Amino acid sequence: MKSRWLKVKKLLKAEKCDALLVINAENNGQPGTRYLSGFSGSSSVLLITKEKKILVTDSRYTVQVRQEAKGFEVTILKPRETFRVILKHLAAKLHLKKILIDGGITSYASVESLKKAVPKMKVTSKNGLLQELRIVKDKQEIALLKKAAAIASRAFLKFLPSVKAGVLEKSLAARLEAICKEEGADKMAFDTIVASGGRAALPHARPSGKKLRKGELVVIDWGVRYQGYVSDMTRTIAIGKIAPRLREIYEAVRGAQERGCQAARAGLPARALDAACRETLKEHGLEKYFAHAAGHGIGMEIHELPVVGPKQNEPLPAGAVITCEPGVYIPRLGGARIEDSLIITKRGVVSLTKALTKKLIIIN
Repeated sequence: MKSRWLKVKKLLKAEKCDALLVINAENNGQPGTRYLSGFSGSSSVLLITKEKKILVTDSRYTVQVRQEAKGFEVTILKPRETFRVILKHLAAKLHLKKILIDGGITSYASVESLKKAVPKMKVTSKNGLLQELRIVKDKQEIALLKKAAAIASRAFLKFLPSVKAGVLEKSLAARLEAICKEEGADKMAFDTIVASGGRAALPHARPSGKKLRKGELVVIDWGVRYQGYVSDMTRTIAIGKIAPRLREIYEAVRGAQERGCQAARAGLPARALDAACRETLKEHGLEKYFAHAAGHGIGMEIHELPVVGPKQNEPLPAGAVITCEPGVYIPRLGGARIEDSLIITKRGVVSLTKALTKKLIIIN
């Protein structure tokens, strides 16, 4: 936590603010609150100054907050006492003249309430600051991300025998999720995608009552949450013998994905990784069927910074964890996507999902 608090102090100095305020109203301020304090409850106010670390929550979390928020001054709201009252008291006590919030997660209503409580205090907003703080992962975060990826990978290998013609997409999704939890997942990181045949052309298809059929490609995108951190991966499977056109699509996607992974390294502009994937698909005449960015950051959320897209010029930093997931989606025909999660290093990447082959898995 000390390194995280140091990041906040540097941010406060850069923004010329007295404190960082994170309002967590029924999880609207998570995971920033958990990242900075360890507290995983659904309702709280977090205030970090250059000298103080204060966390306010309600009586539901009296025991939990003291177990989780080590190093924080904890205040438990009294009956009928509100966060607004406490903030007014703290602002006066700490002589706060200017505070910093993440405008991307703090509601307009919360800001207005704060201004009414402390009208002389200036509120400065910086959208996305809580994600910016989390771009570069520390050792503890990397360990948890590795664990989440290992759980999801083991579950997939145990799940594969369940995949066969005649099984419903939604039945397969439920089966994979059940195995993930058996393997140690706290819960799924997002709604599992199982999309077969023509439905594989939908990048974010929801599992349906459609049955898998021979000759189809099936896109499976899943991830788990473990102790606050997520995994994210995608594999595409063939049910029996597939048409040459579908095989060509799959191999083009595999080539694009591998090229993207090979290009990734610290200092590389994010758009260059995206371009490496697109260039390979262009060579196969498939670039126009690639409809999303090549990747995104993962961590405590399934979509974090950095974005790995064609307009992102920022260099990838060492210690960031991103996905590389090019795909091809052709209406009525089908589609394919392959996704790995990668730790960015100065020399290249370390794959968190290398336990799963990227060669086409054919289910006979």
